[in-house]
Amino acid sequence: VGLLRTRTLNDRRSAPAPMAPKRAAADDSESDAAKKTKGAGDGEKKVRVLGVIPARYGSTRFPAKPLALIGGKPMIWHTYTNACKAKNLDYCCVATDDPLIQAAVKAFGGEVVMTDPKWENGTERCLEVYQKLKEEGKDFDVIVNIQGDEPFIEAHHIETVANIVATSDAVMGTLARPATGEADVMSVNNVKCVLDVHGYALYFSRALIPHNKKGVYDPNTKYMRKLGIYSYRSDFLPKFISMPESNLQTSEDLEQNKVIEAGYRIKVGIVHEAVHGVDTPEQLDDLNRMLAAGEIKMTNAS
Repeated sequence: VGLLRTRTLNDRRSAPAPMAPKRAAADDSESDAAKKTKGAGDGEKKVRVLGVIPARYGSTRFPAKPLALIGGKPMIWHTYTNACKAKNLDYCCVATDDPLIQAAVKAFGGEVVMTDPKWENGTERCLEVYQKLKEEGKDFDVIVNIQGDEPFIEAHHIETVANIVATSDAVMGTLARPATGEADVMSVNNVKCVLDVHGYALYFSRALIPHNKKGVYDPNTKYMRKLGIYSYRSDFLPKFISMPESNLQTSEDLEQNKVIEAGYRIKVGIVHEAVHGVDTPEQLDDLNRMLAAGEIKMTNAS
């Protein structure tokens, strides 16, 4: 199991021996992010990374979404299998409060942790998983929140978002990609971000940013679309969840803005793949149609 090198995560206790996640078969190639953050020399601090895939059954728009079939396999199987290919995860599991999802994950040999049904979001499930594992003596320095409804998640996305927290002074990390055109940035459902020259987030918005004086889309402007994945320093995650709502958070309905408003730093890694998330049954039907037509391929299909 790959281990991360860090320059900035200080005052950690010595990590226990790694737990080996159940992993899908993968080739021996490694992304640049995995190579940068894997391993540590003698006397250097070893940073352990936990990957958590929150999955709930009772979605209003799409009940039982994690169990919906893509190419004949449950969506959660695709997400978990792809996530376990990330070479810098020391442990990867599904977090759920539903016994049907628990049974499905166990059926394909995956790791699953049952969480309290009272939680309102996946971030709270991530914290409960971390705390349960820590009570068992299995501590982690970086926690990656992997969206369960992104069956096309790329392993190097997970490696990158873990690396940017482990090797910087950021308390959170996320990913963004260059926008593909006007339709990609005009919807309020597509979150945009602006960054400083070092890759730290200045702001996240549902509005078109950067915004010009004409108030219209400019094809010569570099717009960035935020992706759904997040990473956290494990000592910051409890603070994040307990932080009160902020003005910028409620104005945009974007929880990460309270972090910036409170003076903490979020670093953003840049990738170039457009991740196919599934929010509705109609989007699922479209994905299955494209798979059947050969327009897209699942990298883990077997």
